[in-house]
Amino acid sequence: MSIIVVDNVKLNGRDGKVILDGITFTVEEGDFLGVLGPSGAGKSSLFKLLNRLLSPTSGEIYYRGKNLKEYDPVKLRREIGYVWQKPYLFGQKVLEDLTYPFRLSQEKPDMELIYKYLAQANLKEEILAKKPTELSGGEAQRISLIRTLLVKPRVLLLDEVTSALDTENTRAILDLILREKEEKNLTVLAITHNLEAFNFKKVLYLNAGQVKYFGEGKI
Repeated sequence: MSIIVVDNVKLNGRDGKVILDGITFTVEEGDFLGVLGPSGAGKSSLFKLLNRLLSPTSGEIYYRGKNLKEYDPVKLRREIGYVWQKPYLFGQKVLEDLTYPFRLSQEKPDMELIYKYLAQANLKEEILAKKPTELSGGEAQRISLIRTLLVKPRVLLLDEVTSALDTENTRAILDLILREKEEKNLTVLAITHNLEAFNFKKVLYLNAGQVKYFGEGKI
């Protein structure tokens, strides 16, 4: 079943520069899709469109059969989780960031689940007492991913989520993502240059704002 349909989408910058030039593709529910291409190809702009942080200049995007424009942006972002390459953590302590999804849904924080995710991400529980500014780039990336998973999205957009991680922690995060994908039938779209580690089954290759390849296997 199709979960995301991008239909002839164009995006121009404020200066009129073409960022995306009539791209069309369909994501099936449960896909693990690599979004590839050189710098400036439009990959991150595509993710911002899917998360309604940007609106297309023309063309349409559908999520679960409904035009993206018809969704409340806040509710949509709970279904389509976006983990940025440079994560933004907003709490005074890391604990506040990881309990935020529960406050959002007016639930009691599930500390057992938080501890489980921390362990799977190779993070110690002591990190909860740290200030976000005390974290390394790799630690902040992992906390941002965990916070997004705690919202329980249907779709996960990952923008270079392992770029600040060493080999061991990259493997831990990939294992966590794939485990979540299989257990919850998550649909995952990931921007990365680490093709060997991710081993995508399907790829979308962008260049100069256009789809140059979309299909099974590797480029």
